[in-house]
Amino acid sequence: MPISLEDITAKVQTIKNRNPVYADLAQWVGELLSTTVKASENFRPSDMKLDFDSLPKAWFQGKSLLNPVELSLDWEQAKDLYKQLVDRIKTMEDGRRQVEGLLKALAEDHDGIPILMTAVLTSDFKAIQTTAQKFKVDPPVLTLLLRLSLRPALLETAQAVQGLLDLNQWTYGHCPVCGSAPKLADLSGEGGKRSLHCSLCETVWTYPRLQCPFCENDNRKDLSYLRAENEEGLRVDLCSRCGHYLKTIDLRELPGPVIVPLDDVATWHLDLVAQKNIDDSDTTKSRII
Repeated sequence: MPISLEDITAKVQTIKNRNPVYADLAQWVGELLSTTVKASENFRPSDMKLDFDSLPKAWFQGKSLLNPVELSLDWEQAKDLYKQLVDRIKTMEDGRRQVEGLLKALAEDHDGIPILMTAVLTSDFKAIQTTAQKFKVDPPVLTLLLRLSLRPALLETAQAVQGLLDLNQWTYGHCPVCGSAPKLADLSGEGGKRSLHCSLCETVWTYPRLQCPFCENDNRKDLSYLRAENEEGLRVDLCSRCGHYLKTIDLRELPGPVIVPLDDVATWHLDLVAQKNIDDSDTTKSRII
């Protein structure tokens, strides 16, 4: 179900109450996200054609239904939204100094932004970082704006496709729609059923708690978690075998829904903790998931 402006407002307030350090950032991202929600009301429908009568056999074997780089996206709509977002951050103290560089990234050449947006679709963050350094903007800011510019089209595509899928039959750790890795997980209901949230199209699907979605390792000796100090409901699940981690929100302790762009930036401290501890053998022997 698409998030509403009311959902965004409530989430921003929840983040402010939970961790005041993120108050300004949450407000900032919340306003940008609200801009994308309003803009999506005027988006022209995608001309994507789903010309199959039944799901491909490969889907049941773990191949995502769509390839992100082959999606028929309206680049002009995405570029217009990017401009709106850049214009929006002119009013934000930390954004003003970066507006010139962000606009140069758009004007570099006719295909500049589609190239960068393709980098988002393929998770080529090195290309984004190179561009960010060239135009003296913060890589996370450029990445966020690119993601938000694509978000309405990607969510529309995912929602159209999900009606064709029985997600209960999907047993893999990558997204059943676009094949991207999960960005966040949540725990909900009796027993804490785990759901994964796609980093790109935000599709949600269930996945076993005692299994790493990145390498499918289910050996408990390799799986652990770290809880955020003084923040009930937040944790990081770690896999010492593949070195990946996943930030997790326990919806039995914190109000939902999960809003990926907001919940991701409001848990950056967990990324720092996870990156610091993933190779620490003592940490990976901490409490089991």
